[in-house]
Amino acid sequence: MRKWTSILVSLLVIYTVYHDVTKGTLIHHQETTAHVQQEKQKKFSLPYQTVEIKAGDTLVSIVEQQQKGPLPVPIDTLIRDFESLNPGVKATALQIGKSYKIPVYRK
Repeated sequence: MRKWTSILVSLLVIYTVYHDVTKGTLIHHQETTAHVQQEKQKKFSLPYQTVEIKAGDTLVSIVEQQQKGPLPVPIDTLIRDFESLNPGVKATALQIGKSYKIPVYRK
């Protein structure tokens, strides 16, 4: 009796894993996540300018130069906007010689 129970449980586990990988929640979750990200990009189009980083540049100094004045938004907003325009890049880790999308704010 134990052998049959363990065989049935094993078959059930194998079927569940197969179904989950081929048709189940894992693939559906990835597709849904990609779809949500595409929708956010369509709804949220932040104007930006591509800038190559030079020695001494910071995110704040670049935006202040663009604006020809003080920072027009809170720093938290600037960092969030920069990181959304440049996925996988931290605002504190700009590299000299690389180009980044810098948000442009209207006065």
